[in-house]
Amino acid sequence: MAKPKSNNINRRDFIKTSSLFAVAVSIPGFSGCKDDEGIAITDDCQTTADILGPYYKAGAPLGENIIPAGDQTPPLVIEGKVFSDCNDLLADAVVEIWNADADGAYDSSELFLFRGKYNTQAEGAYRFITIIPGRYLNGSTYRPSHIHFRITAPGHRELVSQIYFKEDPFIDTDPWASDSKAKERILTIEKDVNGVDTLTFDIHLIKG
Repeated sequence: MAKPKSNNINRRDFIKTSSLFAVAVSIPGFSGCKDDEGIAITDDCQTTADILGPYYKAGAPLGENIIPAGDQTPPLVIEGKVFSDCNDLLADAVVEIWNADADGAYDSSELFLFRGKYNTQAEGAYRFITIIPGRYLNGSTYRPSHIHFRITAPGHRELVSQIYFKEDPFIDTDPWASDSKAKERILTIEKDVNGVDTLTFDIHLIKG
């Protein structure tokens, strides 16, 4: 992975807005399912929430492979299933992800680089091909490598969350990744039969 660096998108805005997102998601249509600290509610198997962050961009295109053409960073496959509550596979869910590039920078252009969404089918499955993102400076320390998720489905509460990578050295100093509610979202990367980095992240939504 590339050496951590400061993101070239306005970092001052990140520091200002990230604390607000920890209390409530403020863009229209985002309700989430949050406790008094704004981080998560868990109900049995429900997936916990996380901050939206300042780099969300609406309108990401449908697509499984969100690595820009010509990018030579090794791929990461993320796959899983979306469930209604604990056991019911959920069709017609929209799984949206976005992440920084290998240098820790987010794209804000109309090209939607490293941004995409996937509609689940009857089996509730989704799959993306992206990269392990670079880290970026947040105040005096770095945010751990992470990937953002937004999941919506008819009849269910919207979920905004993030996944992190086990053994990332910056998890313990990050206020969101180090929260106990993020424990089940700190994932271990495995190799598939072709030697490609792969991880599985199943998502459980709450009806409502």
